Amino acid sequence: MMKSFLVSRRIELIYFISLLLLFLITFFLFELPMEPYYLTAGITVFVTLLYLFVRFVSYKEKVALKEENLELQEQLTQMRNEQIDYQHDIEAYFLMWVHQMKTPITATKLLLESDDRDVVSKVRHEILQIDNYTNLTLSYLKLMNNSTDMVIAPVKIDDLIKPLIKRYSIQFIHHQTRLHYEPIQQVVLTDAKWLTILLEQLVNNALKYARGKEIWIEYNADDCALYIRDNGIGISPVDLPKIFDRGFSGFNGRLNDKSSGIGLFIADRISTKLNQPITVESEVGVGTVFAVHLTPVT
Repeated sequence: MMKSFLVSRRIELIYFISLLLLFLITFFLFELPMEPYYLTAGITVFVTLLYLFVRFVSYKEKVALKEENLELQEQLTQMRNEQIDYQHDIEAYFLMWVHQMKTPITATKLLLESDDRDVVSKVRHEILQIDNYTNLTLSYLKLMNNSTDMVIAPVKIDDLIKPLIKRYSIQFIHHQTRLHYEPIQQVVLTDAKWLTILLEQLVNNALKYARGKEIWIEYNADDCALYIRDNGIGISPVDLPKIFDRGFSGFNGRLNDKSSGIGLFIADRISTKLNQPITVESEVGVGTVFAVHLTPVT
């Protein structure tokens, strides 16, 4: 900073040095006594240094203000870009959401117009799909808000799983998918609401890709993890590293036109906020295992 300051005052410094040299040459040529020159030169140097000090303090304040202004401009630009990205994300998601909502609504209308004896069961299934998409959207919007609160407290795993099983019983029956579950009494530290949403996405994912087969929900006390396992179509090794990316549905998603690629993204975001990681193992044609690593209450 000192170097740049001296460069900015170079004209004044040149003028000062030239003035001293001019007086020195004058005194030398006329053979005048040098004592008055030394006194005058000393006073001039002192006044000049004092002047430069005052100017330097002012220069520092100006530079600091300029840097602060640049930093604020960068922050404003970043906030503006984040807001634009957020708006684009919201618009893209809602366009997809509207498209997906049309499918169960249209199916419900057709069912109500048909003479199918199982119309009530099928309509319930489609209404559950509509409800799922609506809840997924609300969860997505809340997670996009960085101020989302988490309330960590002890909760029994069984108190989270049973309502999910009851909620999805229509789909288990509709798709003839067999569920294996024994009550889990383990108590863990978590946010009950958000962990329920996370588990719902994993159960919903298993139901999509293990239709007519089997799903297991188990807890392993050795590694403090809740496992949701199925013997469905599995996930290809190419898709596996990307399944938690927003909007990614992969090959399985293309087989299932109801896949939005948002459910697992939301589950991953929740697990990050809760600091309770999700791991996954899968083999095509064999099945998939999701594990949620929880914090037990000892």
